Amino acid sequence: MGWKARVLFVTGSVERGIQLSCNLLLLVSGLSLLALLSATVGLRYVFQAGLTFAPDLSELLFAIFVMAGIAEASRQTVHVASQFLIHSLHGKWRLRLALFIHAVTACVYLLLAWYAVLNAIIANDQTSPVMQIPWSVGYGFLALGLALVALCSIMAIIRHTVGGEAVEIDLADAGAAVT
Repeated sequence: MGWKARVLFVTGSVERGIQLSCNLLLLVSGLSLLALLSATVGLRYVFQAGLTFAPDLSELLFAIFVMAGIAEASRQTVHVASQFLIHSLHGKWRLRLALFIHAVTACVYLLLAWYAVLNAIIANDQTSPVMQIPWSVGYGFLALGLALVALCSIMAIIRHTVGGEAVEIDLADAGAAVT
């Protein structure tokens, strides 16, 4: 197995790991949110009482849900894209623009992840009112999600450069935005 094949194998493995972990987080946090909100509404209508910890837990679950969704969208390359500009370019210029977009995305999201880690360190002393969950947990999930988006952009750069994957744009399908 040559070095290119090894790099592409590792890239594929990383992307499969991101896919599995994000899908698991989406499933668990989404179902947990649904159960928590259903229980809260049911308790309010039947017993005129609620769950005191529901706001704290729903905030955390929602943050996990959103970051896992953003990272998964990035892995599928259906995140924000400059479709019209990329569509108007062909060949090497299309590839160069896609690589530039992924490189900028990776750099910016890694920088944002770093700042989220710094904020997590600062916010570790502060806790949610009822459950006493450190605010650093939310910042930690934010940092993880941002880092995963950057990692997905790095994997796309590897696929396009080492793997020779073409940059495809299908303007008729909004879900097929690929950069």
